[in-house]
Amino acid sequence: MRPVDKVSNQAGISLIEVLIALLIFAVGLLGFAALQLSALQSSGDSNQRTQATWVVQDLAERIRANQEAGTSDYTAAPNCSNLPAQRCSDYYDPITGAKVNGTNCSAAQMAAYDRWEAQCSYSGTTAYGANATAASGRYTSRDFLGLAASGTQPLAVVASGTQLSITATWQSKASKDPAGENLTSSAQVQR
Repeated sequence: MRPVDKVSNQAGISLIEVLIALLIFAVGLLGFAALQLSALQSSGDSNQRTQATWVVQDLAERIRANQEAGTSDYTAAPNCSNLPAQRCSDYYDPITGAKVNGTNCSAAQMAAYDRWEAQCSYSGTTAYGANATAASGRYTSRDFLGLAASGTQPLAVVASGTQLSITATWQSKASKDPAGENLTSSAQVQR
């Protein structure tokens, strides 16, 4: 009888070891993809918060500059489906391709115009919405801020005596709630 040679060293990797290594690698890649998605959502929320802060601060500065307007002139919500009756600053008209001079406005008209600029989008109006070139040629700060979850006003101005509270609301991109989670940015203006 011949003696059987014992194999003392393994000569290669088995298929099971390769599959386990691939499984560990795949789980690691999925984890990395989840981290990347979370970072993108957080970055989107950060961008929205920056835009909201800019909208709120811009309106607060406009309110401070227009001391003659009453608090009720800023608390009235604008009709965003129409352009403001008085446009109180110069602007570029993408329909005609020309610069249009703003009209002289009273303090109340300026307040209504300021509120419209802060809350409304040109592309949402009937005048711009029907013309694709015009709709993409003129923006307000509101165009860069996401919509709030349903039933929530995107920009609220509330008066309490001589103080105005401005609050911008938008829907979180990182929310796990299917109905959405609203985030806010606010400022107070003393008149």
